[in-house]
Amino acid sequence: MSIRGRSLIHIDDLELSQFQQLNSRAQYFKREFLENKTIDHLILGRNVRQEVMVQVYFEPSTRTRVSFEMAAKRLGVRSILVGADGSTSVSKGETFQDTLENVAAMLPDLMVVRYSGEPEITEVMRTLPFPVISGGSGINSHPTQALVDAFTIKEHFGMVEGRKVLIVGDVVHSRVASSNLSLLSRLGAEIAITGPESMIPSEGDWADVKKFETLRAGLEWCDVCMCLRIQKERHAANFGVSHDDYKTSFLLDRSGLEILGNRGIVMHPGPVVRDVDIASDVLSDPRSKVRTQVTNGVFIRAALLSAILGIEV
Repeated sequence: MSIRGRSLIHIDDLELSQFQQLNSRAQYFKREFLENKTIDHLILGRNVRQEVMVQVYFEPSTRTRVSFEMAAKRLGVRSILVGADGSTSVSKGETFQDTLENVAAMLPDLMVVRYSGEPEITEVMRTLPFPVISGGSGINSHPTQALVDAFTIKEHFGMVEGRKVLIVGDVVHSRVASSNLSLLSRLGAEIAITGPESMIPSEGDWADVKKFETLRAGLEWCDVCMCLRIQKERHAANFGVSHDDYKTSFLLDRSGLEILGNRGIVMHPGPVVRDVDIASDVLSDPRSKVRTQVTNGVFIRAALLSAILGIEV
């Protein structure tokens, strides 16, 4: 089924066959760009009309925002940014909902929205008369990052099915972890988690997920180690896990990498807090795919934009 004209607000909005189509297109874009430094020659039947994408960010972003911007420019799609830096009418008292509805009233062809997960914003996004992509929703979901991560795993191993993926760290506050649990599980991967007890969810979709008490035990089991950042901005004042406490037990350092061995890879959705989430020398190791994830983010988002906008390749 085509995803032309459809929104992607939660990763479950996407069927597995659609993921496979996006994966193939992203792979095609990446291969051609690395060979030719452009994908212009892949775009069929382009005319004077250029689609307009508006990105609305109510929370900070670097990788997601810039990769959508880069993807759009590679496709010839015009991009407009509405930021979360005090430059919008939110600073004058306008609600996020009204800001979103006012931007929507200007009739872009597509909108990307990052927000804190407010249900009223989600409801507005689902009722707009054009496609909307979630650029991350609070602690709830980050569908395009899950697409990036699945693409990266498949690119390295040849398939996602059968992979053992260990998610390390602040899982309970991670929208990336939630979306990856859904997508990677549907693709046949086995998921496990480890981290400080207060950061490990035990209810809902996580109730039956394998849990390791120590990082070492998880590393002995997995072939993909996906580290997460401690999301202090989402913690209550008395949450009680400091960077020093965390890295004593859950920093992925050289000794942990040796346990993972040559069979495995290291991933992180970013931003990485060096020497808290992952040691600097591990980031530079060939088994680290952290920068590859960033590169792949451009191509999977280009595939998604082109498919939703009906840009033929």
